Amino acid sequence: MGQGELENCRICGRLFLKDHTDYCLNCFEDIEQDFKYVADFLKKEQNRYATLQEVSKAAEVSEKRIMEFIRGGRIFAEDYPNLGYECAQCGTLIKRQVLCNDCYERYSTAVDEMMTREKAKDEIRKAQHGHQNEAQYWRLKRNK
Repeated sequence: MGQGELENCRICGRLFLKDHTDYCLNCFEDIEQDFKYVADFLKKEQNRYATLQEVSKAAEVSEKRIMEFIRGGRIFAEDYPNLGYECAQCGTLIKRQVLCNDCYERYSTAVDEMMTREKAKDEIRKAQHGHQNEAQYWRLKRNK
């Protein structure tokens, strides 16, 4: 195992020796305790249909942290019909990623179109620049 690096904890800012996490030991333990509260709450059959807000309130864990557990794959939201979070763009309830499929497709299409336009612009610039160099070459050749 290689030597760890000194890092600042992403939560409290304390220096710690980074090996496998972005958090100091105290914050890491807090995160693990929060995960245990959420997991224990969701294990109960009567809580299977709880929403993110209900889980947050009952487990006394922030919605943001629960979303991190879901995004990180520690909680599989597909197993819980009402557990999810809002798409960053439109607010639709989702269970993975940051964007819903519709918003992802819309952004993906827009990026593809923009990249195609940029590529076309680059090719036009190269073609124009190439013709200018060619013209200059022959002008210089004639002037000699």
